Amino acid sequence: MQRSFIVLLCLGFVFCSRLQNYTVDDTSLDIHYSGPTFPCNTTTCPSKVTGGLSNNSITLTNGSITFSFTGTAVYASLKLIGTCFITVDGHEIANLSMSLVDATNGPPPTVSKSGMADGLHFLIIEPTARGTVIGLDHLIYTASQPAKSHVGAIVGSVIGGVVLTIGALLVALLARRRKLIMRRNQRKSVVLRGITSARPNTDHKARMDDGTDLPT
Repeated sequence: MQRSFIVLLCLGFVFCSRLQNYTVDDTSLDIHYSGPTFPCNTTTCPSKVTGGLSNNSITLTNGSITFSFTGTAVYASLKLIGTCFITVDGHEIANLSMSLVDATNGPPPTVSKSGMADGLHFLIIEPTARGTVIGLDHLIYTASQPAKSHVGAIVGSVIGGVVLTIGALLVALLARRRKLIMRRNQRKSVVLRGITSARPNTDHKARMDDGTDLPT
């Protein structure tokens, strides 16, 4: 029973640890901007700039951008005027350079890093030339789905099954014990009836001895 419980619990962790992509918008508080920022959206920037962006918005900054996450992959969508390099855990994954024309007309490039160990990682986007402006559209990171609720349900089901099994065993044992007691009482009754039927009639013998039944 204990072994079955452990197997079901392990299967619960396996099935509940599926990977999923999570999108982080440029306005999220999880993103740290080291320099001043300017929100570029449909009310502050021309539609030519915001068209095709996530939520039609982008955050402009001339400082570095830092994002920490727990997962196995990360994707950064950004626009750029100037040059910058992008690192994950201190290792450079991209070195980008774009002009104003490219940033205005072209789609935002996406830089990615995948195949990492499932754990805590740090993404840094940093300008490398003076006058560089970085426009962050959004970030996506891949991580395991929260599995607490699934595991809790599985554990609860297993525990419920164990309790029901124990309850059924107790009921069966009590019923068996009751049957044994009933059979034992029946055997006692049979034995007592046999003893009673085999016992001599002492009253009849007494009457014969005192002569009360002798003919006159």
